[in-house]
Amino acid sequence: MVDYKAFLVLIILSMATTTRCSWISGGAPPPASTGDDYTIGDDYISPSPGGSVKSSKDNGVSPGPSDESTEENDEDDDEAAAGPDSEFMVQEKSTEPNSKEDEPAGGESFIIQGKVYCDPCRIQFPTKISYALAGTKISLVCHKETGEETYRVEGESDRKGKYTIEAVGDHADEICEITVSQSPDPNCPELMDDENHVRVSLTNKHGAKGRGRYANPLGFMVMDADPRCKEALDELGFTGI
Repeated sequence: MVDYKAFLVLIILSMATTTRCSWISGGAPPPASTGDDYTIGDDYISPSPGGSVKSSKDNGVSPGPSDESTEENDEDDDEAAAGPDSEFMVQEKSTEPNSKEDEPAGGESFIIQGKVYCDPCRIQFPTKISYALAGTKISLVCHKETGEETYRVEGESDRKGKYTIEAVGDHADEICEITVSQSPDPNCPELMDDENHVRVSLTNKHGAKGRGRYANPLGFMVMDADPRCKEALDELGFTGI
């Protein structure tokens, strides 16, 4: 006689396993936890060309808009500089900022991390010739639905375009956004339409847990597309652009 209960359990387990693993073969991956804090790794966005440079004519595609220079590695830098073939927005999880000991005496706080980059192709998403914008002024602004500003913190991107901002207090009833308004690079002055601000949740009351918040990248564009863009876009499967 068939044990229908056991048969039903096997079917349920099989469906659960298939749902969990389907993203490996082309579906969407499981969502990352908003509450975890991330240290941003190197990716498609190369270091800003505005730092210390040396001649490197034989190295192929350069990190910045000029083919004449690449950035030297600092002796005390423990991260390798991003290259054009590295994966965009690699997230290296760090759990240290989530510890209770790091919280300020005045109450809970949140750590927001993100990147700022230049788009040489005017397509408003990163490619292998995109490069980091160091020294970009970052603003975290919270306001009520009426538009009244309630909280503001300023920050600045480092030489790899990365920024980290700490926000103190719970802002469950406010709208909080990371914004940029002016590019530090005169060769990449135009603010993107879609990537000039990003909203962040600064509360643990709406499902997200932990102190860490990872913001989508923000960026600027050059006035005229770089000739190298055709090759970069062809590699991504965008032909005829």
